[in-house]
Amino acid sequence: MEYVSAILYHKIQDSDFTNMYGIKKPSGGGGQTYIQAAGYDFSELDRMFAESDIITDTLEFWDSEKIFPRKKYNFNAIAIGLNQSAEIELAPRTGRKDYRISRQGLNHRHPAWSPSNGFPEPKRISPLSSSGSIYEYEKNYPGIIDNLYIYILKTVSTEKNVHYYASFINTDSMPANWPTGLGLERIFKKQSRQGIIFFDGLYIRFRNNPDCPFESGCVADLDIENVILPPDIATSTEDAVEYAHNKVSINIDYNSLDFIQIPVPSIAHRAKTYSTHIRKDSNYSRREQNKKAIGDIGEEIALAFEKNRLLKLGRMDLADKIEHVAKTKGDGFGYDILSYDVINNTVVEKYIEVKATTGNSTKPFDISANEVAVSELYPEQYFIYRIFNIHNLMQSASFYVMKGSVRSNFSLEPTSYKAYPKSL
Repeated sequence: MEYVSAILYHKIQDSDFTNMYGIKKPSGGGGQTYIQAAGYDFSELDRMFAESDIITDTLEFWDSEKIFPRKKYNFNAIAIGLNQSAEIELAPRTGRKDYRISRQGLNHRHPAWSPSNGFPEPKRISPLSSSGSIYEYEKNYPGIIDNLYIYILKTVSTEKNVHYYASFINTDSMPANWPTGLGLERIFKKQSRQGIIFFDGLYIRFRNNPDCPFESGCVADLDIENVILPPDIATSTEDAVEYAHNKVSINIDYNSLDFIQIPVPSIAHRAKTYSTHIRKDSNYSRREQNKKAIGDIGEEIALAFEKNRLLKLGRMDLADKIEHVAKTKGDGFGYDILSYDVINNTVVEKYIEVKATTGNSTKPFDISANEVAVSELYPEQYFIYRIFNIHNLMQSASFYVMKGSVRSNFSLEPTSYKAYPKSL
């Protein structure tokens, strides 16, 4: 399995397209054949192409103090959907602070961007001009490059091998089959001409398909046997295990876990989308068992963290008093764990509701009206522990904590209603 770790995208401009097809080529030969790659952050380029086959330091006459150190990257890139690969050179432009994708004329172009692979062409001249060019120049090539982007993907396999892939897309909006809520939308924003997107902590499966090289995934893909997931799984409250066709087995040594608490992420509210073409596991009992298993694991992680926290405070007495309320008293209390804090030498109760997922940190979650109500009764004692990226044999547990009223801290969206027949 390969996961997309980053994408560099570039909107093809008038000058790029003209250079690629040798239009306005000097009569004596030569001329530019590169694609201009301007506006990229040098450090992001270093990170994106750190695994290039050849990395060469460059010297700039205008940068004698080396304030803007730059490198030239030569790497092999596979054309998505083809059994062809070729070298791409990304190099600083001499005397300029931008880059170029070198040698992309008709004779040496990467196969991913070849007309034989469907890459758009300018209109052909008929009859042929005396200049020898077979293509006609049009300012901005209307209807041809309005929404034309080339892109380079960096992938990392489960064996930690890195590959680069290249392709293009020609559309004014993100394709419906591309996964949502993972950052790919940025490419299609108005005025977005170029950039690099890193998918840290996200799991986007790579597919060798130019129409859709991306597929929704999660950290527990091996545990769910790589079952196909809906494109909107990252913005849905449903967990990936609900789509598995196997009983998911996740084993964790809670005593040796490292705990990684992150800041509360910024989660943009998105309109609900529907993925009716991908069905959940038809075995309802197994589906519910898998879903409950993730919830139980999250609660055990929260229990381990709380005990560890209190022991570090030297309060073994309080650590021993922690109660797993969801197990001892049931689910009706509006929280899962009763723990304790010491504030100004006073012991106070801490009510913890755990929300766990195999998904990433920005994934929304379901919460009951009772849980919301309890959080409003005890805003100074109520905590949401959001534990994410749960998978088999995990060695660290990542989570964020939100204290206070759920209604004040989260945007709530009604997802179910009680219905009563109206009186006739």
